[in-house]
Amino acid sequence: MYERMLKCLHCGAQYPLERMFEGCPRCKTDRFQSNVVVDYDYEKIKETVSRKVLKKRCVQGVWKWQEFLPVDPESSLTLGEGGTPLLPCRKLGPALGLHHLCAKDESRNPTHTFKDRSAAVGATVARKFGSRHLIAGGGNTAAAAAAYGAVSGLQVISFENQDESMQAILQTLSYGGKVVYLKKYEDRYVLMKTCVDTLHAHPVSSYTRSPTGDPYSEEGRKTVAFEICEQLSWNVPDYVIVPTGMGFGLFAVWRGFQDLYTTGFIDALPQMVAVESSAGGSLTKTLTSGAECIQRVETAPTIAKHILVPQVGYQAYRAVKDSGGVALTVEDGDILEAVFSLATHEGIYASTTSAAAIAAAKTLHDSGHIDAQDTVVSVITGGGLKDPDVIETHFSLPDPVGGEWDKFVELMKTHYNMAW
Repeated sequence: MYERMLKCLHCGAQYPLERMFEGCPRCKTDRFQSNVVVDYDYEKIKETVSRKVLKKRCVQGVWKWQEFLPVDPESSLTLGEGGTPLLPCRKLGPALGLHHLCAKDESRNPTHTFKDRSAAVGATVARKFGSRHLIAGGGNTAAAAAAYGAVSGLQVISFENQDESMQAILQTLSYGGKVVYLKKYEDRYVLMKTCVDTLHAHPVSSYTRSPTGDPYSEEGRKTVAFEICEQLSWNVPDYVIVPTGMGFGLFAVWRGFQDLYTTGFIDALPQMVAVESSAGGSLTKTLTSGAECIQRVETAPTIAKHILVPQVGYQAYRAVKDSGGVALTVEDGDILEAVFSLATHEGIYASTTSAAAIAAAKTLHDSGHIDAQDTVVSVITGGGLKDPDVIETHFSLPDPVGGEWDKFVELMKTHYNMAW
């Protein structure tokens, strides 16, 4: 289609469109690794596609944006990913002091996270390169990879941390994925690299100490930005908040806005907000300290385990710096409050990880960073059914009752403080 080359995000070195998962070798040092990204012929894209063309397309979701993706649409794999709603938070927004807060609800994807967007592209590219295996670093990435492995005939191997959500693991196994538990997080590095080198496996997760990852599959997640702009009638939000672990999702969404800006679909760019768990905070600490290299941190337990990593990738740093945005950390208590506030006010049941985007919106407004009239989009990266072990500890169910009305009334009064 319109992809031309791989290009280093840091030094600009150019490479062929081949398997390249360990970042740019030209500017790599002992302390630094840069990501490479897919570069397109944007002038040809401008000549081919327009808002009018997009409006007439029958295909929806990720593959609606085929000119901006590094695969032939004729070979694309789909389970109906993308096309998720952008929902105005009409009750929660004003309660937080934000009159134009929206939630991009990615829990509506096939495996209930925005990882499906990257898995769809990753599986398609893997077949293009002749791979027979997809490998993933566990969690929601593995569940998404396993789903697309099932429809593409690719074997999926997932390297899981021992504290990973059982729901994500059961999803992976149900789709036919093979789960391998790791003794420690860093054990993935050598095992995944060996799979890439010896099995010709295609990784949809990063396996380098400083996250570099697969430049192709992450192009799928930039379609989040395309949809946000289209759903806002081609207006651009002031802030886009993305829960951030290694930073691939954050950067992919930023890339989407850049693509639209470069091709003239939009005339402004948002500020990107990276929200991390206070149990880690690699990007936040890097930016606040002014360090020259990405800071590696010690991590602690958190309910938002999918945004907890020892080190964020360079691409996340660039997304925040280039957009004039900000990175911040949020506490578990604020995340849990956001889960229940979003559910009770707006009917959106978010995972703890993705509810961090709502907690961040509140924090930024309370600190004066975001104005009440700013348009703010919080990306809800996944659904709350991913975290049953966290949520169930905060509720107790009442004892059973029979058919007696008075017993029912008493239960509603004592257990729920509800009376008629």
